[in-house]
Amino acid sequence: MGAVAYDVIGKTDKVFDNSGPGLNCKVTDQQEFFGGCAGNIAYGLGLQNVPYLLLSAAGSEDFRRYAQHLNHQLNGILTVKGANCARANIITDPNGNQFTAFSPGPEIDIDIWNVHLHNQAFESFDLFICAPFPAPMMQAALHNAKTKNERIATVWVPGQYADGMDANELKTAIEYCDVLIGNAHEIAHIRATLPDGLGHKTVIETNGARPVRAVLTDGNQRTLPTPAVSPVVDPTGCGDAFVAGVAPALLKAMDESVDGDWEASINNIVRAGIKHAGYCLTQRGSQTYSC
Repeated sequence: MGAVAYDVIGKTDKVFDNSGPGLNCKVTDQQEFFGGCAGNIAYGLGLQNVPYLLLSAAGSEDFRRYAQHLNHQLNGILTVKGANCARANIITDPNGNQFTAFSPGPEIDIDIWNVHLHNQAFESFDLFICAPFPAPMMQAALHNAKTKNERIATVWVPGQYADGMDANELKTAIEYCDVLIGNAHEIAHIRATLPDGLGHKTVIETNGARPVRAVLTDGNQRTLPTPAVSPVVDPTGCGDAFVAGVAPALLKAMDESVDGDWEASINNIVRAGIKHAGYCLTQRGSQTYSC
């Protein structure tokens, strides 16, 4: 679950400093691609022949082209008449740092969203990935998934919404997730905001080209390096590709685990995510790579 969006990706020769992108930086080589975190993850799952249902909201004004691209069942997509889909304007500097101006797309009344969630067959799902979406929609989805199916494994990827959530919002979402995946900034914000910590959750923390850190439910940590990839073309969507790589490895580990101890396979799970993200890094756009 999460956004489907159109990405307008461009480059700039101006290096971003710690305060963000330079004013009036010249943008070159702009192209439009299919994007959105949920759309990107669904694309990655499809490449691995993993069956999925995509839950999202789209605008009727410009969703048709994306729907044709998906070539997938659309009963999980809530289409809002007269609205446009989400859109991201992404600029990458020479060091791979990115600035994104994101339009979240159609606004959904939470009661309508809850009805939409209620009509989904969470009982038949093995895994639920909650990708970045407005906080109330993520909270509602995680709650629905666990309430309808206590055996379902839930992965929460709060993304750009993480540092806009207060302690109560974060606590509600954390309560219903089993695995939390985020970058270093997002995880640091969540840990600093929650006075009681993350509890017994598996936390996977990415940090660009730096090693990936996994904190297990017993507090033990694993650090896994990210091998060099060539050619490095575009980091857009690599985090989503990472999640798409983690998902089937996580399902496999859960199926094969003894006494439910799937964390024994955490190294393989994380490596699968790193490998899949590497495929995305070698192509421009989030839904153009192949395995």
